Amino acid sequence: MRNRPASKDGKLRVVLWGLGALGTQVMKAFAAGVPDIRILGIVDHAPHLAGKKASDVNAEAKALGLDFVIQPTIEAGLDALKEPVDVVYHMTESVLSAIEGQLTLLLDRGIDVISASEAMFYPNMRAPEFSARIDAVAKRNGVAITGVGINPGFVFDALVLTLARITTAVKSVRIQRCIDVYGTGAHDIDHVGYGLTPEDFRAKIASGRIVGHMGMPDSIALVAERLGMSIDRIEESWDIETADYPVDSGAPALGILPPGRVIGITQHGFGYEGNVEKIRMDLAMYYSPEKFGLTESDDIVIDGSHRVHCALTPAAVSIQGAGLHIANTTHDIVAAKPGLVNMMDFGMGGRPRGMFRYKLDPKKAPEPGKTWLVKAPL
Repeated sequence: MRNRPASKDGKLRVVLWGLGALGTQVMKAFAAGVPDIRILGIVDHAPHLAGKKASDVNAEAKALGLDFVIQPTIEAGLDALKEPVDVVYHMTESVLSAIEGQLTLLLDRGIDVISASEAMFYPNMRAPEFSARIDAVAKRNGVAITGVGINPGFVFDALVLTLARITTAVKSVRIQRCIDVYGTGAHDIDHVGYGLTPEDFRAKIASGRIVGHMGMPDSIALVAERLGMSIDRIEESWDIETADYPVDSGAPALGILPPGRVIGITQHGFGYEGNVEKIRMDLAMYYSPEKFGLTESDDIVIDGSHRVHCALTPAAVSIQGAGLHIANTTHDIVAAKPGLVNMMDFGMGGRPRGMFRYKLDPKKAPEPGKTWLVKAPL
């Protein structure tokens, strides 16, 4: 049981740790309407944000009437709260070694956590010792922690497994995704490799400094596990594209990319059993992909007893989609059993968002082809 009092208005209370590209999208989600969750505070150490009133530096915060001060550290942010927080949206960086202390601090304070780190989606395979430590801390404090996003967390795994509910005996899975990465945040830029020369990109891939999309092996393993597919190895490879003209990255960390820099990356991931390809994931990440003859889309093919083919055009938007996914996972994490959990264990439809249930209107008789309804609170 969570050891914190419920809010008087019945809404869950959250703190945003990070107001970069992703945190800004979370704020836009709330401004558009998230009626059963309330933002209590924001933490960000950036000089142009820390110490400033949220409503003075963020348009969505102003629209929401958030007049509290953005705190520079999570400790200061939590200490400044006037009531308990239920969930922290952790949106700082991706590398597990850099965030373990951050996550442990939150869990030790009895707070449920949703992390945007790609490595937090399914760390059990590649980081079992880390996973065991985080799981133990969460259970000791009676809270839960998970990692979500658009990828991993939706296109390469959750959506695939949802579609696979209408087939059996899956033989192969192939997912092709193409996205426009305009406006990508600094931490993604750091480990994906945009803006480098081709020589630097290849050298950093070889050294492990650049890893591209971090969660692809985890998504391949999770899909294989959930669908009972046998694989014995995962392989990855990368193709890159440059432009002979300047490219606007839409991100302050990169600015305008000069000609000859990496502005397109296609990452391939393969799950093999012997020499047989069982799972393939292709992710094309480009600035203005249409200029290279590419279409933003998600395309999924599952070959089983019933062949399933699903396409999203345009593709699920990366940063915006991740922000929305974080907000929509809030009730799931609070309801989850304590420990390190995977979002695949949550209900497929998520929590009812309207805080009501429909019933037949007792004052109006049904008519052929017409059903009258009234709302009843949950």
